Amino acid sequence: MPRKNLHDQVVRAYLLHLSLRDILLPPHELELDELLLRLQADLQIYHKIKSTRYLNPCTSIPKSGSLHLAWEYAKNPLHHGLFSQMLRVSPHVFTVVIELIKDHPIFRNNSNVPQAPVDYQLAVTLYRLGRFGNAASLADVARESGCSEGSAELWTEQKEVEKRWVDTNMGFKGLWREGWIMYDGTIVVLYARPAMDGDAYYTRKCNYGL
Repeated sequence: MPRKNLHDQVVRAYLLHLSLRDILLPPHELELDELLLRLQADLQIYHKIKSTRYLNPCTSIPKSGSLHLAWEYAKNPLHHGLFSQMLRVSPHVFTVVIELIKDHPIFRNNSNVPQAPVDYQLAVTLYRLGRFGNAASLADVARESGCSEGSAELWTEQKEVEKRWVDTNMGFKGLWREGWIMYDGTIVVLYARPAMDGDAYYTRKCNYGL
């Protein structure tokens, strides 16, 4: 059963309050004007609950993360495999991608608060896209990246801008949608375990595939 968000929990609690109130103070004992005032107040409270963005006080959450290790791994060729394990690309590919996207308008804003560095945003995005299952939860990605959940989600969703650019300019619309490294996320199942490096083809779905 999916977990209820805080807004839904508060609404349910308020509806329970209304039910108990109507039992203790039956509506039929009230005048019409009083009923209308009560209804108006109830609707205002409901709207306030649903329209309030944050119901809990905003408090600072300690952040540390481990993405800084990727920059250390990039310094030593012997550790490039560890870099690729974290971000799913080699340091060279990462640098090339940074050069291609660093001047994109999406990384600029008309604010006194600057955005996070482009390389950091890209690293968080690659880290999240390279995870699946329990390790792909937004909370875990944010904790390991040392940023807020909102930032991790925002930076990852910026890839949608590039997908629209591909749709418009490259003629691939409809051919490559929600897949990442795989066509539409589909694993092509193999008949049997490959004789060479068979373990490398073992998938999260407990079969061998590409």
